[in-house]
Amino acid sequence: MRTITIILALFLFQQAASQKGTDPYLEARALMQKEQFDAAVALLHQAVEKQPGNLDYIFQRGVCFFNLKQYDQALSDFLHVNKRTTGKGALMLAKTEARLHHPELAMKYLREHLGSYYKLPEKEILLDKDLDLLSETPGWNALWKEREWYSEDDRKLQEAEYLKKNGDYLEAINLLRELDGKGFKRSAVNQNLAEIYTILNNPKAAEDALDKALSVSPGNPEALKMRIDLSIASENYGQAVKDCNILLRQAPETFDYYLVSGRLYSKLDNYERALEQVSLYLDLFPDSAPAMNVLGTIHYQEGKYLDALRTFNQLIEMEKGEPEYFFNRGKTYAAAHTYTYAARDFSMALDLDPKNPDTWFEKGLAELELDDLKSACFSFRKAFQYGKYEASEYLNKYCNH
Repeated sequence: MRTITIILALFLFQQAASQKGTDPYLEARALMQKEQFDAAVALLHQAVEKQPGNLDYIFQRGVCFFNLKQYDQALSDFLHVNKRTTGKGALMLAKTEARLHHPELAMKYLREHLGSYYKLPEKEILLDKDLDLLSETPGWNALWKEREWYSEDDRKLQEAEYLKKNGDYLEAINLLRELDGKGFKRSAVNQNLAEIYTILNNPKAAEDALDKALSVSPGNPEALKMRIDLSIASENYGQAVKDCNILLRQAPETFDYYLVSGRLYSKLDNYERALEQVSLYLDLFPDSAPAMNVLGTIHYQEGKYLDALRTFNQLIEMEKGEPEYFFNRGKTYAAAHTYTYAARDFSMALDLDPKNPDTWFEKGLAELELDDLKSACFSFRKAFQYGKYEASEYLNKYCNH
């Protein structure tokens, strides 16, 4: 029965992916985020058939089987990956054998993982609920006494991360600089430094640390995300979009960054590329209200107000409780000179967020266009009261007579 389900899922998703033109691997990773592992397995079968040597496809299929508790198939995939790249599948092999109550095999693979390039920090190993099944077995203590799996510098990095988490930033910086001077895990070390400098509101130092982290490991996804955020904050949208492209090549499953990329391309007036990125996301997550909001905003920015209104109408049907969606539709109505509907939408946004200065200000502008001076002045006063100081110009011009 399980085989029939997977074959049926494969057929259905082949049809859907063909119609949408999406990559079956991307579709599978999206389904994994939704915990639809049966359907994801079907698409990963398809991806592996096309590229039988792609270990990431096989590894992720193993993860699906693991979550479906189909442990024999999971073991087969993880063993294949581990044979091709030593250590890459060892941790998942250990977790799978632990679930199967095979402690000796689980310990064997955990030992291999601890001796590999892919070794996780000690804390993550000790907190893993599958590996915790091994903690009561005779081999557990023996494994940790066998040798020092983590060096003194590993422990210093863990200590620095602990200090960072607890707000002891100066001590953490001192430890991290010491490790950086030794050349120890420079990408991770400088990423941690960048996080602290960002917290301390020192963007220049954070940027320098991220440049170091990425010079050592250009595909470090967390460092790329941080540099994207810094570039956006400094309005360096060209650099931000370059980093988005690198991130999505290295880690195409970081789906939120298709939306970030779409916003960035729209800021660079490349609306075609912006729509491609957001449409790809919506192919994978068709019920995403935030993605619909980005799509509507792009249409608004490119001056396609009817398309924007259609998108915002659909969005508000999906989710009526978000003031930003009414605000954005109101802005679109105003841009299309439909001021009655605009003022109505701004009122609905204010019902949900009554102290928003931008909404009061835009409502005032719409009311001014409708020659409703009394309402406009009330709105401008509210906008000014809540911090929109630009409203003072309108108060002086229209309301102080």
